[in-house]
Amino acid sequence: MDYSKFVGAVLENNEPVINEQVKVITAVLIKFLTVRLDAPIEDAKDCAQSTLLIAIEKIRNNELDNPDVVINYLFTTSKHEYFKVISKKREVNYDDLPSHYYDKPDQLNRLVDSEKMSILKRCIEALKADYKKYIEYWFQNPDFETSVVADHFGISVNNAWTKKHRVINVLKECFEKKIQI
Repeated sequence: MDYSKFVGAVLENNEPVINEQVKVITAVLIKFLTVRLDAPIEDAKDCAQSTLLIAIEKIRNNELDNPDVVINYLFTTSKHEYFKVISKKREVNYDDLPSHYYDKPDQLNRLVDSEKMSILKRCIEALKADYKKYIEYWFQNPDFETSVVADHFGISVNNAWTKKHRVINVLKECFEKKIQI
């Protein structure tokens, strides 16, 4: 395509020729962006339009008057316009961050939980040896059914359940005493 006709029409402000040339150039730029850069058609149309507005302004300001370099300028500018579109789509609006991007401060909760775990460990250490062994087994295997634990310790299911709740009650009493101190 001869781009001197386009440059001449812009310099002479010949609207009918400009419109005719813009249709042809727009189609070329859209094809370039969709084929070479895999741009969606709507983005390619927007970028082609922006590119032509920029080029017309440059030609009118005598910054782009050589018809031989116009096509390179159009391709390069349309490519950069598309990169701007991609960049804007990736931008994060920091005013409205979704809740999963930040957590409420929980240092105090973690400190309290840590203190509670420390108290629970001291209470477990204070248990009789058989109770300690029994509850530690439960803590290591929380998903086990009572029948599996009963078989492991060689006791009935009722005894396993009763023993578990007795140990839990002893730990609860110990914990409550130590938490009040």
